[in-house]
Amino acid sequence: MKKRITHSCNHSHLRSIMNIRINQTQYSTEVLSYLKVFYPLEKIEINLNHQPLYEITIGSSYIEVVYCGQDYSGEIRKRYDLESKKVDENQYITYSPKETIILKGMLYDLCSKVTGIVPTWGVLTGIRPSKLAYKLYEDYGQQYATLILEKNYKVNSNKVKLLMRIVEVQKHFLADALSLHSVYIGIPFCPTRCSYCSFTSHEIKTQGMAYTQYVDVLIREMEARKEAFKYLRSIYIGGGTPTSLTEEDFDKLLCKIRELMGDQDVEFTVEAGRADTITENKLLSMRRYGVNRISINPQTMQDETLTNIGRGHNVQTFVDCVQMARRFGFDYINMDIILGLPGEKVSDVEDTIRKIMKLEPESLTIHTMALKRGARLIQDEKTYRKLMNDQIDGMLQISQKIMDEAGYSAYYLYRQKNMIGNYENVGYCKEGYGCIYNIHTMEEKESIVAFGAGAISKKVTGDRLVRKDHPKDVKTYLDNIDEIITANKLFWEE
Repeated sequence: MKKRITHSCNHSHLRSIMNIRINQTQYSTEVLSYLKVFYPLEKIEINLNHQPLYEITIGSSYIEVVYCGQDYSGEIRKRYDLESKKVDENQYITYSPKETIILKGMLYDLCSKVTGIVPTWGVLTGIRPSKLAYKLYEDYGQQYATLILEKNYKVNSNKVKLLMRIVEVQKHFLADALSLHSVYIGIPFCPTRCSYCSFTSHEIKTQGMAYTQYVDVLIREMEARKEAFKYLRSIYIGGGTPTSLTEEDFDKLLCKIRELMGDQDVEFTVEAGRADTITENKLLSMRRYGVNRISINPQTMQDETLTNIGRGHNVQTFVDCVQMARRFGFDYINMDIILGLPGEKVSDVEDTIRKIMKLEPESLTIHTMALKRGARLIQDEKTYRKLMNDQIDGMLQISQKIMDEAGYSAYYLYRQKNMIGNYENVGYCKEGYGCIYNIHTMEEKESIVAFGAGAISKKVTGDRLVRKDHPKDVKTYLDNIDEIITANKLFWEE
C-alpha cells in the first residue's frame, strides 16, 4: 500500500479550503473537477493571492504541475513536453491525447503520490466511460483501445476489461442507432423520499392539486407531439416512482400511450420501483397496454437498512410483489440495489445479491452510492465517506463475482458525480435481456423525446447532441405547459 503524504488541508472540518494556482483559466473546470477525486471533502478554489497546494503552469511547449505542500521535504513536480505528446505505443498506431488528458494524467501521478489514493478510473470523471471505450473500439479495435485506456487514460486494467466486455455486448444493439428514437415519460412523485435520493421527485403529500392535475397536463403535452410516438425503438416511464400514481391515473396514462403508439411492438418499460406502490390493478393495466419490462427495486435485502433509509417497505413485501408480478405474466423484471447504504458491510451486500439471485431477475443494476446535495444523507457526509471508502471496492468485487457465477453479463455502465470512491453503476443481464433504452441512452447514440417535469430531451444528429430540459418543479411545469409545448416544437424542428 502506498504511504500517504499528508498535506496542509485541515480534515477536522467538513469543508476546508484548498487553493490551486493555474495560469490558463480555460482548464480550471477540468482541474477542479478532477481534484475532487483526491480531495472529496475540501472546498477547492483557484486563488492567485494565496499559497497554493498545487501550482499548474501551461506554456506553449510544456505543462508543469508542482505540489507546494509545506509538510513535504523535497520537490514533487511533473513536467511534460508538449512537443512529444504523440504517444506511439506500437508502430501500427499513433494516438494523440488532448492537453486536458495530459494535464489530468500528470495530476493523477502527482496526487496519487501525495494522497495515496489511486483512482481505478484513472483520469476519467465523466459519467459515460463506456461511450469513450466504444469509440476507441470502433477506431482502433479492442487491443489498441485497451492500450490507450490503460496508458493514456490510466484506467485500472480490471475496469478496462469490464468496459471491453460491455462493448462486446453493446455492439449488437447499436448498429442502427440513428434510424429510430425512444420516448421518456417522467413521473416526478414518490410516496416518501428516501434519505439517499436526489432525483427529481416530490412527496405526494406535499403536492396537493399539482399531483391531481399532473397526468392530464402530461397527456396534453404528449398529444401535442403525437409524431414522437412513431418509429419507436423503446418507451421508458421513469421517475420518481411512476406507480405512485393512483390506479385510475396510471391506467389513463398507459391507455393514452398505447393509443399514440398504435400496435408497435417495442421495449416498453415502467420503472415501477417501490414494492409498496405496486398493486394488482396496476399490474393488470401494464399487461393490458403492452408493458413488457418492469423494474421492482429493493435497493437492499436488509430490513434494518430499509427502515433507516425510509424506503417504505420490507424485504418480504418486495418478495411478495415480485412473485405477484410473475403470476401476472411479467417475464422481464429488472431489480436495482445500491452499494454503500448506511450501516451496510460487504457481507450485507453479498447476502442481498444472493437473495436476489434466488428470485431470478432478468437483469440487475448495481449502483454505487452517490452523495448529492439534494439528499438528506449528505448531512453526514464526512463520517459516512470515511466508513464506506474502504468497503465499496470489496462490495463491487463480490457483486461482480456473484453475477459472473450466475451467468449474467455486464451490459451497460455509467457513473455519477460524488460517487463514493469514484466508482460506477453497472447493469447486468441474462443473455438476451439487455435493456435497449439503457444502452442507447448511456451511449447517446439516438434521440430521446422526453415528456413531463424534470425530463430531458436529447437530439442526436451524427456526432452532435443537443439537450432540452423540462422544468424540474411540478408547479412550474403545469403553469407553463403552453410555452413548454411551443419551445419543444421549435427544438425538434430546428
